[in-house]
Amino acid sequence: MCSQILARCLERIVGALTFLAKYWIIFGLAGLVFGGPVGAQSQWPGESISASENLTAIEGPQNNDFYADLSAAVWNPVTRTLWLGRNGPGGTNSKLWAVVEDGAGSFAIDSRAGNRGEWTSFGDLEGVTQADFSEDVVYLLIEGEERIKEYDVSTYGVAIETNNWNTRPFLPLLGGAGAEGITFVPGSALSAAGFVDQNGNIYSTTQGMDGLMFVGHQNGGAIYVFDLNRTSGNFVFVGKYLTGQSDTSGLEFDRSTGQLYIWHDGNIDILSISDLTSTPVSGLTRQFNIVNAYSGPAAQNNEGIAIFPAEECEGGSRSFFMTIDDGGSSALRWYREFTDGCDEDSDSDTVPDPLDNCPIISNLDQADSNQDGVGNACDLDNDGIRGDIDNCPLIPNFDQTDSDSDGIGDACADLPPGCG
Repeated sequence: MCSQILARCLERIVGALTFLAKYWIIFGLAGLVFGGPVGAQSQWPGESISASENLTAIEGPQNNDFYADLSAAVWNPVTRTLWLGRNGPGGTNSKLWAVVEDGAGSFAIDSRAGNRGEWTSFGDLEGVTQADFSEDVVYLLIEGEERIKEYDVSTYGVAIETNNWNTRPFLPLLGGAGAEGITFVPGSALSAAGFVDQNGNIYSTTQGMDGLMFVGHQNGGAIYVFDLNRTSGNFVFVGKYLTGQSDTSGLEFDRSTGQLYIWHDGNIDILSISDLTSTPVSGLTRQFNIVNAYSGPAAQNNEGIAIFPAEECEGGSRSFFMTIDDGGSSALRWYREFTDGCDEDSDSDTVPDPLDNCPIISNLDQADSNQDGVGNACDLDNDGIRGDIDNCPLIPNFDQTDSDSDGIGDACADLPPGCG
């Protein structure tokens, strides 16, 4: 009996290794190229800055409040709102705006109950994001203070602070180089990507927000990840992740593709894209794997970025917004021909990668028996982890435990008691 069980165990191990080997053949070389920071950047995947649409004038007459210090952006595809932030001279004139489509092919400052969608006095506001797109709540990143603050913005013109997380002890503020980018990554996306904490353990969320907050920093360019608790006001520090660049000024997580867009300013002018996988560097520091990188559209003080979801790709392109700090009359640019995430169909099954629940194996039917967002073709054991990153792709192992660090999960490698 023991020999039969042993044979079955060995069969499973061989099957798992074969499965992993197939993915290595397909993606191994790509991993060698893109496993870390990309050395050479591709051309900007959109129109030139001169061909993009200038939205600066929507805030008001010339020399309006967009002209100086426009620093933050995020797109809400549910309410179809473009949130914009201004850090303000000295932080006292910082502002937040809710911008919506005007019905005539452009955008306008929103209004509600006769009040303009504009709020002020947040300190040195450098980043804005939302977690629940259906909730009138924004999360602001305040540089210098190095804090994440939550505000209720359901009443236009009146922002009510509901949480204030002191993340400063974990952020490397150095003079004027502080925290600048922020974005929220849902737990489902973290699980699908096999995201790990600073110890290399699979991590999604433990504090009730069903996702994690990512903060990009100017000093060193790393991204710092926090698990926030909205009830207690506490948080868990998840880890530090290098980006391969010395500055990160803007972040936007694209929930439609599962990719993290990282804007590097400080005369770098590169847009990096990560799939949320990472590799250990030293100690408790990891480095995000970069799957693509593009040269920026113009060497200016670009800071905030926002993007339409892939579902809105038309003719192979979608919308991408960029704010330019101290950009004057050209502070908010709308790139309507941004192609990244629209044209790829890696497995040639006619389903574009952004909409494909298994973009690495052809599966035209998109079958997903357990409805975890990962197609059956990619998730053979239905544990919600893609086969190419699952350390035991044939046996469910949600925690990915690998006690001996041999690359094979315990669920595949361990033998039954008495068979060792």
